[in-house]
Amino acid sequence: MVVVSEYDSDARVRRQAEALVDRGDEVTVVALHAEGKPDVETVDGVRVVHLPTQKYRGESSLSYIKLYGGFTARATARLARWARKFDVVQAHSMPEALVFCASVQRALRVPVLLDVHDLTSELFSSKFENKNALMSAIRLSERASFRFANEVLTVHEPYADMLRTMTKTRVTTVMNCPDDRHFMPRPFKTWDPAGEVVFGYHGLVAPRHGLVQVAEALASMHGEAPKARLKVWGSGDGIEPLRRRVEELNLTDAVQLPTKLLPVSQMTRELEGIHIGVLASQLDPWTSNVLPNKLMEYAVMGIPVITFRNATIERYFPEDTVTYVDTASPENLRDAMLRLIRDPEKANAQADRAREVMVGRTWRYQKQNYYEVIDRLAQRRG
Repeated sequence: MVVVSEYDSDARVRRQAEALVDRGDEVTVVALHAEGKPDVETVDGVRVVHLPTQKYRGESSLSYIKLYGGFTARATARLARWARKFDVVQAHSMPEALVFCASVQRALRVPVLLDVHDLTSELFSSKFENKNALMSAIRLSERASFRFANEVLTVHEPYADMLRTMTKTRVTTVMNCPDDRHFMPRPFKTWDPAGEVVFGYHGLVAPRHGLVQVAEALASMHGEAPKARLKVWGSGDGIEPLRRRVEELNLTDAVQLPTKLLPVSQMTRELEGIHIGVLASQLDPWTSNVLPNKLMEYAVMGIPVITFRNATIERYFPEDTVTYVDTASPENLRDAMLRLIRDPEKANAQADRAREVMVGRTWRYQKQNYYEVIDRLAQRRG
């Protein structure tokens, strides 16, 4: 596997790699540099090779291109040294062009799989305006990558439907579902409407995910819910703007901000302490098609959720399973947060319905689809 991310914190890559190791396969993952990690290590049976390239999250298109280009060049050189070592090579987007790291393997008829977590064109459309030439190049690269791959994976059916309009290459859905080993049902954690209620968010902390708006909603409702709290875990370029806004709103005692990345096993223990999950992403080309993994994790655990709305989320989660906010403005978030604080019974009913939605949609079931794809590709090599 080849992925431009830090292996420890990439849940989808880890789930897939560990699932293959669990059934006896040998897996090597070529990933980004990780602070304090050796160049090569074994993590839960997976051989992880850390290349000397570090993650970038910011507002510079040039820096993203340097990140993707530098990593791709190093990964290509590394895979060329292992020309006949593997039965299947899997590239995880972004960028889709990572599949070309396996050019030597493809020439030797080793099957290549492209796993589209997100489309690079959607990221760049949401971050960078007036970059028409760059966007044309990215879209051309995406389509070339689909043609180069023997098969394509993606994270949900609406995305698969969209990709099928862009390529004739076979597209299979393996949902980005919670791992049953870590995310398990828990008893509903009720609350006293007059007491402490803890809202939570974990994952990528980016401006488009609306945590500044959540903080503003929390500040505006403190007169009616003075013991409401917000806990945030994760990393990203949105942490510092969020920290500044929390300080401006005098919420430092009410908002817990991230200090470090946590492994999945520790993250689930932390989530035991929250009452309500909140997803306040602002709609843009990036978020308009996503089905947030954290939404499904909250649903499996039985944590009620306040979420923004897009067509993909609506396809899987009916109105009685979550509390939708349209749009995720501070005012709408404030009203939704107060409604759930005041009605824990309604929140409990929503959590129960959301858990029903997730039946059959956890990794225990999805990994069987993944095994079928890997085995089909391995058989192509003979």
